[in-house]
Formats: sequence, structure tokens, C-alpha cells
Amino acid sequence: MASRVRRFPIALLLIGGIACSAPSPTSAPPEPAVTPEASVVASPIPVELRLGVSLDAATLNSFAPAVTALDAQHPEWTIVLEQTPQQDRLTKLNAQIASQTLPDVVLIDGLSAQQFIRQGAFIDMTPLIQQDALQLADYYPGTVEQFAYDGKQWGLPAAAAPEVVFYNKAMFDAANLDYPSDEWTFEDMRAAARQLTIDSAGNNAADPVFDPQSIVQWGWNNSPGYIWTNHFVQPFGANYCANEDCTRLQMTEPQVVAAFQWWADMVQQDHSALFDPYGGSQTGVPGDPFIAGKAAMGFNGFFAVGQLNQQTTIDYDIVQPFQGRNGKRYSALSIQGYVISGAGVKQKAAWQLVRALNDGDFLSNVWGEPGHFIPAVRRAAPSILNAEQAPRNQMALLDVMEYAQVLKPYSASAFEVYDKTQSLFLAALKGDTPVPDALRAIEETANEILAQER
Repeated sequence: MASRVRRFPIALLLIGGIACSAPSPTSAPPEPAVTPEASVVASPIPVELRLGVSLDAATLNSFAPAVTALDAQHPEWTIVLEQTPQQDRLTKLNAQIASQTLPDVVLIDGLSAQQFIRQGAFIDMTPLIQQDALQLADYYPGTVEQFAYDGKQWGLPAAAAPEVVFYNKAMFDAANLDYPSDEWTFEDMRAAARQLTIDSAGNNAADPVFDPQSIVQWGWNNSPGYIWTNHFVQPFGANYCANEDCTRLQMTEPQVVAAFQWWADMVQQDHSALFDPYGGSQTGVPGDPFIAGKAAMGFNGFFAVGQLNQQTTIDYDIVQPFQGRNGKRYSALSIQGYVISGAGVKQKAAWQLVRALNDGDFLSNVWGEPGHFIPAVRRAAPSILNAEQAPRNQMALLDVMEYAQVLKPYSASAFEVYDKTQSLFLAALKGDTPVPDALRAIEETANEILAQER
């Protein structure tokens, strides 16, 4: 869908300078003075800038009016907003890049950006950043990483969604358990999750008569079931990324195997976590189990705040990710940011549009205050704080932004790795394949694909 943003009539420039001199006696009568009305000149034609986005309906409802207002403030532009359905975004981007019809500015998720950066689809913003003395230190540290490559900056982050722990207060109250706190470890979580996992007869997973075949409520919502879950194993002293950009995996390292086994035991022995959290085969409801009211707590991105507040049926709060064995916390960070088409001829104007879209007030109005994402610019991030709505512990989100890490690997072939290894993760968690064997197969498959990125 392409919608042309309407603007005010073109401004007119009045030129009032008139040259006068005294006529000589023999000269012809002077020409009549030029009146201001006769010298009216139209201002330059506005530059048309196409802005490509792929937003859900709620976010688009905030974004589109803000872009209309922004356009009205800049008579030098005419912004054409192009919305692509989210399920079609990568197909559309590939087609536009191939045909050199990419919009002048594109809002893109950080996980997808690298594959197009490495194709040369976007301009290098480094000279523009230096020219404007833009300080990347004004952004949260994790947000700029996915738009960097080969020592250059190819995009600017706009908004982010860190993962935090959500918990259902009513379920904790029913189990007579204290709510999670910043003092909790993952072992504290596991013990509570058993108490919060309930079968159809009302027994919890710690009860000898508990029936794992009739679970109606799980204690924890998800498990490390795909390639972008390093933050699940890091609290146990493990790290499956063998190099900085995670283009080499070390899934068979003893600490990695032990960490994955810990999660598999929660699924297979405790029955308190799901091996298929989003498919619905266990819960009967596709989508996140916590948002569906099927799990008492679990990891979720900031976007879940908006979804939960819309449905108003779950009384919830949040805490930071639990402490790891080394006392540190780990979280994953999803990013959205702006890039500029490498095939465009309006790059100077496009850069000015990116700067305006990343202005602190715009970020606050579009992303923060409506609760869609956390602005990537530090000074705008507190706009998410709203004492009139849940969750109560909103400061936890800003705390997590200081250490949350972007999803890795994020190189061009990361999605291929995801597609070809997801079934292996599932087999390990479900118990169909021993964890060491599944991780060995994941390592071999992933490293063969990622080798081209090193």
C-alpha cells in the first residue's frame, strides 16, 4: 500500500528589491517600477522521498500521522509512505533491490539488515555521520551493532525491544509463591516453575501424582529452541559463539552442552517448560504461551507489553533476566533502524529525513509513548515510562537496555541456518535425540553454511 502524504500549498517567495536611478534629461521615460506582485517566484519543487516500512497495524496507526506532521514541517520534501505487509517484507525488498526500485529510506529490522548490507544495497552512512558530528554514543550500545559492517555504519537504529521476564501475578498468588525479584537466579526460577506447572486435576509438577500428559499450565514459557538463543546458555557460563559475529559456532563445548541439558531437563523431567512453545501442539493455542495465559512466567520482548495491555485479562509484571552463575544478566535485543538506498539519487535529502525520523521527540511520540518499542536514543527512551499502565516495574526495561545483546548470528545466511537447524533443537528438547548428538549436528550444519560469511 502506498499513500501519498498530503502537504500545505507551496510557499511563495516575494522578491521586493527594486533598482532606481535618476533619469538624464535626454533619456526616455523610466520603465514603471516593478511591483512586488510582478516578481512573485515559486519556491523550488519539493523533493519526493519514498519511505518504505513494514509495520503492524497498531504501530502504523502511530507512525503514519507522525510522518504526515513531519512532512508538513518540511516543505522541501514530499514523503510517500509505502507500507508492505510484514509477511512479504523480505520478498519485496529483494525484488526492489534487484530492480533498483528500493525506496529512498527503508525501515528494516536489524536481523535482516546484514544480508542486504553485504549486497551493497544501502549507502555507507559513515561520512554523513562524521559530517554532522553525530555521536553514536548517544544510542544504547547494543543497538548500532547490527547496522555496522567492515568498520562502517550502514544504518541508524531507531527502536529496540529487549527481552525481560514476564510473570502472571494471579498464578503466583494461586500457588502462594513470592513474585520474582532481581535477587532470583535461574535455579530459583526452575524451583518456582515446578510449583507453577499444573495438570488438569490441579496437581503441580512437584506432586508425586502429577500427570504430565494433562498439563493445563506451564511454569515457564519457552526454551532455547532455535539459533538465536545464546542468552539462554550464557547465564550458565556458556557461549556458543566462537567468534565475535558468531559466524562460527561451538555447540559441542562442554559448558554449552551442559546448559542445553539444563533446559532439556526442565522440559523432559520437570515438565515445566515447553519444547514447542509457539506452535500450539502442547498448549492448543498457537503463539506465545504467556500471552495466551498458558504459562506463569517466561522471556518475552518489550512488544508483549502492548499486546498484554490491549487484552487486559492478565495481571502481570516484569523483572530483569535472572542472575547467571557469574552474577551477570543476559538479554536478547531486537532492533529496527533506517537505511538509505544505494541506488537512489536523493541521498542528501534522504539523510536529512533519517535524521528527522531519529529525532528524540519523533522517537518518543511514535515508538516510546504508545509502547511499541523503546527508542534507541538514550534521551528518548524514558518516554516508555507510564505510571498509568502495566507493568509496574517499567524501569527494568531501561536497565536491560544497558546490557542487552543483539541476536547473533546476523550475517546474510543466518536465516538459512535457522531453517535447517530448528528441527534439531526441537528434537533435543523433546528428547527424540540426545542433547550432545543434536548439538553436534547443529554445529556441523551451521558452520558449513556460515563459512561463507567469515
